[in-house]
Amino acid sequence: MLNSSASSWLGVTFVLIGGINVWLILQASARVRDAKANSRLIAAHRIGGYLFIGLFCVMGYFMVARLGDVAGAPSTTTIHLTLAMILSPLLFVKVLIARYYKSYHSFLTPIGLLIFVLSFVLIGVTAGPSLAHTARMQTVSFPTLDLPTTSIDVNLAAETMEKRCSKCHNLDRIAGARKDARGWLATVSRMRNLPDSGISENDSQIIVSYLASQMAPKGSTAAVNLEVGRAIVDQRCGRCHNLDRVYKTTQTPEEWRGTVARMAGYAAGSVNAFPPVEEQQIIAYLSATQTPDAVFRRKATTNADVTLSTATQEVASARPQPTSTTRSQARVIGFIVFVFLSLLTLVVRRPSRSPLGIASAGTPAGALPAPVKNNSLVLRLASVTHQASDAKTLRFILPEGRMLGARPGQFLTFSFLFDGKKVIRSYSICSSPARSGYIEITTKRVKQGCASVFLNDRAPLGMTVEANGPFGRFCFDESKHRNVVLLAAGSGITPMMAMLRYMDDLCLETNAILLYCVRTKSDILFQSALQQLESRLKNFRHHVLLSQPHAEWPGPRGHVSAAFILGAVRNIESQDFFLCGPASFMDASREILIGLGVNPERIMRESFGSSNSQSVPPPPAATGADTVVEFARSGKTCVLRGGQTLLELAEEQQVDIPSYCRQGQCGTCKTKLLEGKVRMSEEDGLDADSRAQGFILTCVGHANGKVKLDA
Repeated sequence: MLNSSASSWLGVTFVLIGGINVWLILQASARVRDAKANSRLIAAHRIGGYLFIGLFCVMGYFMVARLGDVAGAPSTTTIHLTLAMILSPLLFVKVLIARYYKSYHSFLTPIGLLIFVLSFVLIGVTAGPSLAHTARMQTVSFPTLDLPTTSIDVNLAAETMEKRCSKCHNLDRIAGARKDARGWLATVSRMRNLPDSGISENDSQIIVSYLASQMAPKGSTAAVNLEVGRAIVDQRCGRCHNLDRVYKTTQTPEEWRGTVARMAGYAAGSVNAFPPVEEQQIIAYLSATQTPDAVFRRKATTNADVTLSTATQEVASARPQPTSTTRSQARVIGFIVFVFLSLLTLVVRRPSRSPLGIASAGTPAGALPAPVKNNSLVLRLASVTHQASDAKTLRFILPEGRMLGARPGQFLTFSFLFDGKKVIRSYSICSSPARSGYIEITTKRVKQGCASVFLNDRAPLGMTVEANGPFGRFCFDESKHRNVVLLAAGSGITPMMAMLRYMDDLCLETNAILLYCVRTKSDILFQSALQQLESRLKNFRHHVLLSQPHAEWPGPRGHVSAAFILGAVRNIESQDFFLCGPASFMDASREILIGLGVNPERIMRESFGSSNSQSVPPPPAATGADTVVEFARSGKTCVLRGGQTLLELAEEQQVDIPSYCRQGQCGTCKTKLLEGKVRMSEEDGLDADSRAQGFILTCVGHANGKVKLDA
């Protein structure tokens, strides 16, 4: 058991570590632009946090051990226990969020501050008075003993008692003992006479004075005598036989005197010999409580009038027997070793894959939820960040209680109203899907693009916009993709940033290489963010290729080539490739990769199509059939012109069908076919389940006779 001084300084260390952890995380938040310093501060905060939890576990163990035998706990003890019970789940939740549920990272700072405040109060309630060490002088007199009146400092006397008595046994033995001044004097004298006790005469007087004044039973003289007598009976009589034999026996005072004298005779000359004073106390107690008259009076009284003898008997019978010092110390050492081994495991072994906390029931651990068709929501613009001379990042806040459930690499379709006309544009999400509450997109300003010009030049903070999604099959899946190469050009880096940030948030061990191709240095997007990611992700590196570099540019120059890819990527046949950028860039990159021996199935590409783009010419229409299209949910029936796709007809009739690539690649525009037949020039955007359920791609779909669509 820890003495009060050691316990106080352990508490101070506990609070000090908590304060340092708060400072570390605030410093890390203030140094977001200094990637290396930020990484070091967060690592130090993580280690300090585990040390904080370890000290809390050790303190909790000693607290329970110390308070387990104390009846009638004071108000400070109640506050102490309450605060500890509040801290325990808060610490558990904080570790759980920090390690596995990165989407709730915004809760970590307030939870951490609350933990620090509660810890400060917890230690202040108990260690504060001890550290302040205000002298509590008390005069102690012993009228029944041949000892002088003594004035003691209660705090110093308590420390002396704990220091001397804990040398040989657990302090629980003292907390659970019931002795008067004479009993404490006899006990301390016996302890002092033991070899190597270290108890001086002055220490003995201080300890006896403290125990007799602070640990003696309280109440009337008769009640005290009964309680002390009961404790002596338990100690002496319980050594040879079961105490039920004593408390179920009734005898007259003369009979009890004879019985006790006979027992004392049996023990005479042994280490269990009865001191004469204790023999008389045993006789007095049994003569007062275990006679026929006393037993009759107890049975006749109600529970409200139970005598002190019965109350003390119940308390004593419930009191656990003290354990041996060696066994107690072994338990303490074993517990501390277990705590610190557990914390060491947490520090060394970080989770390699974590669930987002947003997957629906039945979703495998670590898997992302499937996107929801026509998942419409209203987003509010919260901030706009400058990325380049012609590009900005916009952060939108999701409606309260909504979670997007996107996959890293997917996109949203936004609906804008310009001059009374609805304009739909699709933008890849560049923020991590693990971050709940908001999404970010990065838009590059196009001179004739009404949406991009508005978002870059005039979008006001607080504006709302309708969005649908997420959509797209261009996704990173950590369960399948262990080694990835991300080839991006221009604004094609936006879905790549979502993938990299997702790896960072979930502490994935994925080996990732980004090959980024732009014209000039001023066209590089996310330059600072990429440097920070490279400092935090040990398995990530990036290379920038400029086609129009300035003279001082130290990096590679030109256009994407086999030499550029081979210079950055090793074991190219084992990599999964993600391509995103202009169509010409992706076509060239795909040809280069196939020429290098990459399996085409390992090459994923994002599509940036136009409203008139087609991957292949549409199949010839059937002759002699009425090309009538019915949109069931919209209640519209119209005629399809020759060569017109179902998506183009839907847009002409103002039937809302989300779209993106318009090449049959992304699957955004898939719609269920209720009746009729549809020819498609491309089906890559449909998975096997969608085909089985009757979905078609409207962007490359042509009606073969009358058809009915669920739109």
